[in-house]
Amino acid sequence: SRSTPKEADRHDHNSRRLIAVASGGGILVGIACVYVLPSLAIEWRPTVVFSAGALLILAGGGLRQYAIRTLDQYFTSRVMIHSEQSVIEAGPYEWVRHPAYTGGLLFHLGIGIVLANWASIGVIVLGLGVAYGYRIHIEEQTLREELGAEYTHYSERTPYRLVPFLW
Repeated sequence: SRSTPKEADRHDHNSRRLIAVASGGGILVGIACVYVLPSLAIEWRPTVVFSAGALLILAGGGLRQYAIRTLDQYFTSRVMIHSEQSVIEAGPYEWVRHPAYTGGLLFHLGIGIVLANWASIGVIVLGLGVAYGYRIHIEEQTLREELGAEYTHYSERTPYRLVPFLW
């Protein structure tokens, strides 16, 4: 393979750990915000807010799974490229270069909305957004090094990393 698990750990630059801390820590701090900052509660139509959050959790989880299934055997939580791997442009990779992270962000946004607190939403989404931004930088550097012009052309055809028409 182009990257071995040992090389992948070296390429990772602790981004996998940062995502885990941002995800778990963000949710815990988000829950704490509900109690520590009750003045920032979203009190508008609680059933609608909860339902919207639950729908985002389902949609985000679904998008993440769709992206993972599209990558199939090339998916890994490590930053590594398989020897026979090429750029995947099908499914959600047609719209953004990192749709699994888009799904993860939507999932976590849904958790923040279910908590019905503006501070919870901000803490959860901002923390994970920063972690994903760092990971995307590392992944794209590795993809350009390993897949070369093929990935460069893909990134030109698919200019958005995480959010269509935004970034």
